[in-house]
Amino acid sequence: MMKPEIAEEQELIRRQIWQLAREIPSGRVISYGALGKRSEPPISGYICGRIMALAMKDVPWWRVVGKDGKLPIGKRGPENAARQRELLREEGVEFDENGAILRRFFDD
Repeated sequence: MMKPEIAEEQELIRRQIWQLAREIPSGRVISYGALGKRSEPPISGYICGRIMALAMKDVPWWRVVGKDGKLPIGKRGPENAARQRELLREEGVEFDENGAILRRFFDD
């Protein structure tokens, strides 16, 4: 069983990551690793990705992407990446010929 103080700290980090994601402006993206570094204490991109997978409906999850501009959510299903790409394009985000987001849209 997890100690209450550890569970509380994990919940605080989750809420912090979600709040940081809410602050990403429309039409901009950030990598999982860069978002994780903004938390206190900093967390890895992998852990940040796990937290974003549990995001509440008001969190703009589609603005958090791989550091290479790719959409790793597609590993969970191509329809997920298609939806993320659609939401980003609606915000004016552009992709290169390989499907990666252009660097100028990063808020890292």
